[in-house]
Amino acid sequence: MTYYAAAIGTPVLLGAFPAQDLDPASPVAELGRTAPRLHPYEPLLPQLDKLLTGHHPDRYAQLTALASSAPGASAGLLRRTFYGLIGLSEPSPPAYLPRLLAPAHGGEPTTPVPPATPLRTPLQVLTHLRDRRPTAPPEITVTRYADVGSGPYAPSDPSTTASPPAPTGQATPQVVASHTAIHEDAPDSTRLPLADLVLHDSQPEPAVWTQEAMRRHRHCAMAACVTAPDTCLVRVPDGSLVTLTAASGPDGRRDRCDPAVYASALYAWYERGKPFGDLLDGLTVVTGDATHHLRVTITPPG
Repeated sequence: MTYYAAAIGTPVLLGAFPAQDLDPASPVAELGRTAPRLHPYEPLLPQLDKLLTGHHPDRYAQLTALASSAPGASAGLLRRTFYGLIGLSEPSPPAYLPRLLAPAHGGEPTTPVPPATPLRTPLQVLTHLRDRRPTAPPEITVTRYADVGSGPYAPSDPSTTASPPAPTGQATPQVVASHTAIHEDAPDSTRLPLADLVLHDSQPEPAVWTQEAMRRHRHCAMAACVTAPDTCLVRVPDGSLVTLTAASGPDGRRDRCDPAVYASALYAWYERGKPFGDLLDGLTVVTGDATHHLRVTITPPG
């Protein structure tokens, strides 16, 4: 258990270690050689303080790599074995193990949450950008498709899907970019390494979560947390935090949608090499035939 704890980035201080009972070439024996030791006759608190202040979550990255010979593949391997034992053919949908969700900090979350159940299906997101400055804020069309992977329930290739309807009086946009957005608690955790944008909702400390998510998922470009029914907080590659909030349009109405859509629009802007500072005058997001006007604020990395 100590080895597993170290492998997921938990600080470890060894009070005892059965080195004589282990294969010296094993990963667990390597932990015994590299982890700091508790000195029982010295004050405890300074040792704990030193451990925590000097710890880095990737300290035991080499041990994490040795924890499994098939990382992320246990569900498929086990299902294949079990169906083989009972003499049946495997189902065609991909096998996965539901994620064990982290408990809420201190009980119920204190941050307002959207009224709807979070969308945890991996999403293929298609975007089209119209940069209409200086006469109007940039406009980004966002269309999302459930991406359930291979198997009989897989969607058709989004590139062959018709473009979303354009607002009245405008030419139909051509899809020019796509990205993958995945909720961190998606049931099939093996899909997370594919995410360009990692999502979450109702985190007690959303800014902290975005920072940790960028560390956990180094392949992604952004981490976004829905903090209210009309607001999304996004950590961008330079460490800045961008807050996207629904604003009233010219007619005084405020059209809400899933705020994770706002994050996808921001990703589309970034993907095209546009500076985030150019959005401080606002951003327009189009979903279907609805237009959503956003306020954009940027907090530099601190």
